[in-house]
Amino acid sequence: MNNKNTLNRRSFLTVNFEIEGWYGDDSHRVRLRTEGSAATKDNKAIDSLSSLAYWQPLGIFWNGEAGVAYNTENDKSALMAGIAGTAPYFIETDARAYVYTDGQVQLDLDAEYEWRLDQHWVVIPEAGLTVFSKDDTDNNITKGFNELEAEVRLTYEMLSRQLSPYVGFSYETALGDTRDLRRQNNEDVDTSSVTAGVKFWF
Repeated sequence: MNNKNTLNRRSFLTVNFEIEGWYGDDSHRVRLRTEGSAATKDNKAIDSLSSLAYWQPLGIFWNGEAGVAYNTENDKSALMAGIAGTAPYFIETDARAYVYTDGQVQLDLDAEYEWRLDQHWVVIPEAGLTVFSKDDTDNNITKGFNELEAEVRLTYEMLSRQLSPYVGFSYETALGDTRDLRRQNNEDVDTSSVTAGVKFWF
């Protein structure tokens, strides 16, 4: 199981989380995954995207998965399919597509690289891109590229790499027509934050 808690300091505190668990072996697995955020201000809502999927290797460096998902932010369920693995230059890559019940298609692309300084210290740059197939103004979504997220973390690995506290810096920006839509709703289009958290597995 993998858990990542992040404390983001903007104008208030936000807790980001990513949790993953699975049952099976190296050939076939059933995997449960959830990621999201919880704000400590205003309505204190918890937004998350969770999926239950069947996982199987597609080759030496790539794995595929397919299943169902639920997004609490827009209160919609979806079919999900994805691929994850190691791209050239050891870049860890994830691509997941979600087809919602209203016909909306969401594509999440993520890339991460581990730059190891020594046996314990690791610098991890990460970037994520979100794309949608059609407009959904009720949820601040526009057709095309919507959001770009980038983060760099300095991690210290402990206990055979099972426990890794870290500090970092993250930046998020709205893209395309999403910037104008957020401005109309008096929402930020660019945000940055100092992060601190811990990643662990068992």
